[in-house]
Parts: sequence; structure tokens; C-alpha cells
Amino acid sequence: MSWRLVSALHKQTAEFAASHQYLSMAIWLDGEDLPQLAKFFYRQSLEEREHALMMVQYKLDRGHKVEIPAVPAVKNDFANVQEIVDMSLAQEKVVTGQIEALFSAARAENYALGEQFILWFLK
Repeated sequence: MSWRLVSALHKQTAEFAASHQYLSMAIWLDGEDLPQLAKFFYRQSLEEREHALMMVQYKLDRGHKVEIPAVPAVKNDFANVQEIVDMSLAQEKVVTGQIEALFSAARAENYALGEQFILWFLK
């Protein structure tokens, strides 16, 4: 396994952080009586958590120790729905950039299995 990829995966907290932030957004939207938007963000929260757990499982399958990192505090108060939409788009761009960096780490060490794993996230 690529040590550069392993190191990058250990630092990859964006999926857990995104899950928490989407949950906060969903709860705020629920409180604003916007159940359809809230449902969308509840699903997004679960999807990001599943992505994080896939990364955890990938490391476990390869015999690496896994430590669940702390995540930064989430924003809980929003001015309006537009702020949530803008924030979620920005968050997706950050996470995509981090995933691209993981792919680059695997490619730099000619680690085909790592490339294939990370490519799933990019698709």
C-alpha cells in the first residue's frame, strides 16, 4: 500500500466533517418547516458518513490502525436557505479537492489499487 496514500487517508476528516455539517443544515431546515430540503440534507449527511466509513474499512482491510479524528465544530445557525446552498456547494468543492489529492497520492506511488478505490469517490 502507498504510504503517501495511507498518510493522506489518516488526515482525511472531510467526510466526517461534511456529514456533521449536513446534519446541522438538515436540522435547521426542519426547524424552518422545510421538510423536503431537510430530507435532502439528512440523506447527504448519511452519504458522507458512509464515504468516511468506506475509507475506514479500506484501511482496516489492509491492516492499518484506524483512529477516528475529531471534526471541527459545525455551523448551526443560518441566515437563510441560500446560505445553506452556498455553503454546501463550497463544502463539496473542498471535499472533491481532497479526494483528488488522495488519487494523486496513489498515482504518484504507482499504487493501482489505491487509484481504483479513490476513483470510486470521484465518479
